[in-house]
Amino acid sequence: MLLRIEIGNFLSFYNNVVFDMFPNPKREHLQSHILNQKVPLLKQAAVYGENGSGKSNFVMAFVFIKQFVNNVNFLSQIDLDRFKFQLSEEISSPLNISIEFNQEGKYYIYQLQINSHIIERFYKSGVGQRENTLIFERNGNELKSELVSNMESSKQLLQKNKLSSVLSLNKLFPILSPCDELSDINNWFNSLEIVTINSDIPFLIGLLSRNRDIMDFANDVLQNVGITNSLSIKKTSLDEWLLHQNNADKIKDFIEKSNINESTSLSLSHHNRNEYDFTLDKGSKIVQEFIFEQLGVNGYRKGMSIASQSDGTVRLLTLIPAFYKAMKQHGVIVIDEIENSMHPNLIYSLVEYFANNKTNGQLIFTTHLTKFQNQQTLMRPDELWITEKVDGCTQMRSFNDFNIHHTMNIEKGYQEGRYGGVPTITRIATDEQ
Repeated sequence: MLLRIEIGNFLSFYNNVVFDMFPNPKREHLQSHILNQKVPLLKQAAVYGENGSGKSNFVMAFVFIKQFVNNVNFLSQIDLDRFKFQLSEEISSPLNISIEFNQEGKYYIYQLQINSHIIERFYKSGVGQRENTLIFERNGNELKSELVSNMESSKQLLQKNKLSSVLSLNKLFPILSPCDELSDINNWFNSLEIVTINSDIPFLIGLLSRNRDIMDFANDVLQNVGITNSLSIKKTSLDEWLLHQNNADKIKDFIEKSNINESTSLSLSHHNRNEYDFTLDKGSKIVQEFIFEQLGVNGYRKGMSIASQSDGTVRLLTLIPAFYKAMKQHGVIVIDEIENSMHPNLIYSLVEYFANNKTNGQLIFTTHLTKFQNQQTLMRPDELWITEKVDGCTQMRSFNDFNIHHTMNIEKGYQEGRYGGVPTITRIATDEQ
C-alpha cells in the first residue's frame, strides 16, 4: 500500500510536494473506502487539474522511481536534465522522490536524491510513532549498512555503476545480505502498476488464457459495465488458421523461427490491439484470439473479434489486469487520464465497481471527469486532489483542506472554481465578418 509520495525538482514540481493516502478520521461517510490496518489508508484517489498543471508529471514520478529501482541501466538511457525543473535561474536542488509504503504489514521509506551524485536511503518506517530505522544509505560510491559483507567490493561496484540503484545492482551482484526488508521493497515495486495514456499489453491474450482467475474477473467487469455478454478465447490450430491468411507462408516462416512453448507465446498486435497469440497446446501450435459475444437483432448472438471493438473497449480491457492486481493482490495501480477513449458513464461504472467491492489494494488516477466528485456515493473529499501551476510550479492539495460539509455538492463547487484546478479561459477573438 502507498502511504505517501514526496516529489521535488522533478519535471514541473519545483518545491517539494507531498501526496498521501491518509483518511480524515472526522469524515464518517463511505467508511468502506478505508483500508483498516495499523495505519488506516484510503483505497482510492483522483487527481484533478487543468491541462498542463502537472497531473501526468505526477504519474511520471511513479514511473521514474520504479524504473530506477528495477532497471540497472535506466539513468544511462535517459536525458536526466530533461526530468529536472527548468523554469528557474537559481541553482537547482537535487531531484527528489521519496515513497513511504506498506508491504505485508511492515512499513518502509525509500528516498532518492539525484544531483552531482546519487543518494539513496532505505528505512524501516516508524510511522510517526518511533524513529525510523536505517536499512541502507548510499551516498555516491559509499554504502552504509549492516547488510554489507564486503565494503571495498561494494565501493568498487558503485564506482563502476554510478548511475545505477543499489537495489537493481544487488539483484545482479549481491552486495547486501538477503533479508526480508530487501524482499519487501522489491515485491512492492513489482506490485506497483502504472498505466499511461499510451500503455498497452501486447501479451494480453496469453496472460488471460493462462490465468483463469483474471479471465473470470475480466468477464465479471465487462458484464457489469455492459460491454459484452461474455469474453472468451478462441483456439484454432495454426494450420487451419493459416488457410485463411493472405500471407500464410511469411507468417508460418516467422512463427517457426520464434521460440514458443506452452509457457511462452508470440503475440501479434495491430493498432494497440492484441489480435492473436501463437503458442503450443499439448505439443501442437495453436492460434488464440479474443471473442466478444454480442447481441444483435431479435436476440441474435455473435462472437466478434477485438478488431471490431471500439477504442474504449480495448482501453478498458487493458485496464483489467491492473484492476485485478489492486482488488485481489494488494497492488497499487496508478492510471493517467483514466477516462481516455472511454464514455464517462463507462469509466464511472468501472470506478464504481472498484469503490463498491472489497479490495486489497489501491487505485490512484488522474482525470478531468467531474462526475467522480460525488461524495455521497463514490468518493470522499479526502480522496480528491488538485494540481495547479503557480509561476510554472506544480502544487498539489487535497479537497480535504477545504471546509466541505458532507451534504455539499463538490462537483458544482469545483466547476465554479471554488477549489481551484480549473482553467481560466478568455474569449477567443475572431475577425468581424
